[in-house]
Amino acid sequence: MRGLAILLVLAHNLNPFEGGSRLIDRFAEFDSNFGWVGVQLFFVLSGYLISGILLDTRGAPGYYRAFWGRRVLRIFPLYYGVLVVCLVIMPALGLAPERLLADREHRIWLWTYLINWAEPLGAGVAAFPHFWSLAVEEQFYLVWPLVVRRTTPRRLLQVVTALVVIAFASRLGLRIAGVGSDGPYMFTICRMDALALGGAVAALLRIPEYRAGAVRRRGGITLATSVMFVLGLFGTRGYPRASYLDQTFGYTILALTFAVLVLLVVLDHERGHGRIGAVFHNAVLRSFGTYSYAIYLFHQPLNQMIGAPLLHRLMPQGTGIKAGCTYMVAVTAASYAMALVSYHGYEKHCLALKRYFLPGRRPEPPASGG
Repeated sequence: MRGLAILLVLAHNLNPFEGGSRLIDRFAEFDSNFGWVGVQLFFVLSGYLISGILLDTRGAPGYYRAFWGRRVLRIFPLYYGVLVVCLVIMPALGLAPERLLADREHRIWLWTYLINWAEPLGAGVAAFPHFWSLAVEEQFYLVWPLVVRRTTPRRLLQVVTALVVIAFASRLGLRIAGVGSDGPYMFTICRMDALALGGAVAALLRIPEYRAGAVRRRGGITLATSVMFVLGLFGTRGYPRASYLDQTFGYTILALTFAVLVLLVVLDHERGHGRIGAVFHNAVLRSFGTYSYAIYLFHQPLNQMIGAPLLHRLMPQGTGIKAGCTYMVAVTAASYAMALVSYHGYEKHCLALKRYFLPGRRPEPPASGG
């Protein structure tokens, strides 16, 4: 599922199509623009996985130390590594493009994980327009472990319901106030419902009667969710990221849809068969999922600093279907290759340190020979 999410994001962020008149041009542009929903899927997945870990360890000694220690080891080394290379080393060597140097006064928001609040107010950094989503997650996970530690799975479902209502109301209020679309898209309070709904799936699966009910009613759940998604698709006219209807009702519909999708995939996986679960056993999706975090970090600097300027120089009149698709494949391949090297050459060494942050357990000794 991570593989699907990152491919959707790549299709959106690497979109080079600009208003072609042919039907195929418009379809390609719509298809690429729709890819923003991959971020919503990432949020739901993250909420499900993290909440499951927190629920399973909430009574263990070292709960907070284990969670935050392991979180730091997974996220910070690569995140700050990218910032050091792009914002410190490249400028020092005279290799930074002008597009990166132009926003230097706003870099503090990247270093402090506050870019999602600063960017809607005009303080973004051109090479990192996607880092807002990482800031949303880190801010959410500063508080979420405190919530989960003090709640049962049943109680957590009530908390999630409240957060969904608050997130919807915050987006609606901002749009009514006329503040624009960037705030509802990036502010943590506006996007926390997707993370929370992922947590709701984790909680539901840990309540035996609710889990059994989901298994019995999986057909009805699938049908109802599909109808809701299709109605939302037509009602919002394709879930455009910045439209009024999408930022109010659409975001909620997508979060609910992806939460149900996660639930169905988990149930299919556990019983060892099922059409929905089978889709995500695809080797390509699984491979992209393995390296999705690094791909997410790398693809926009490559696109913003190198790819897009070069493409505009070569094709100032606009990008056709063949050239556009070739460009997207090329940047995707480059991002994947960099992520592969990063994971095996750098990230795995940091991830190995997670053994020192196990809740209620002593660190495991390293394997012999390594």
